[in-house]
Amino acid sequence: MGIRSLFTLKNKRRMPLWLAWLLAGFMKLYAATIRVTITGHREILETLDERPVAFLLWHNRVVSAVCLVPRSILSRCTVMISASRDGEYISTIVRRFGLESVRGSSSRKGIQALLGLLHALKGGRNAVITLDGPRGPRYAVHPGALVLGRMGAVPLVPISLNAPRCWQLKSWDRMQIPWPFSKVEIVLGEPMVAEQGKETEEREAETARLREAMLAVTRDPGAPTPAGKGEGKAP
Repeated sequence: MGIRSLFTLKNKRRMPLWLAWLLAGFMKLYAATIRVTITGHREILETLDERPVAFLLWHNRVVSAVCLVPRSILSRCTVMISASRDGEYISTIVRRFGLESVRGSSSRKGIQALLGLLHALKGGRNAVITLDGPRGPRYAVHPGALVLGRMGAVPLVPISLNAPRCWQLKSWDRMQIPWPFSKVEIVLGEPMVAEQGKETEEREAETARLREAMLAVTRDPGAPTPAGKGEGKAP
């Protein structure tokens, strides 16, 4: 095996463990430079062991969440990660932060992933799902979270990691990377209950309410306002 094949991930389904450890170590060092505060409905965190919840966040906060959400919370969560090769890499890394994962998304193996999250909730763990993942559109709400809330009979908790100073990558979601030595606010929104037996029109209204609840805790230059129409102009 040559040096080039050792350091390339091309055609490799799984990330080498040594690389996962290296990246996770770098991410932890980076996270240690950032000042994190938790605001909003903090009382939710006090009852996670007694009553599991489903945390909902935007896809462009995934890196921030893995790095900056306290490990005491992450270790009690199971996150849905896409079944792609990139998802396999991410799954390998997040395990170094105490997160468990189920594989699937709205576009591939979605039912399998949903059943995995329901199993985790039944076992007392909390679920984590990105509302607009894995392919967007950005800040759009896919139906999986509401289905999970109905079938799992758990509260849906909006969560956002807001970084006034961050890099925004040129990806579809404008992935955010907070600057080192900056401040990040983790905002917990008001829990929402997905009601059973709604008609199509009512479910559409419920989806709109969930999106508004998410936008209410989202603070960044590219986010639409809760009553806005479409995205704002990102810097």
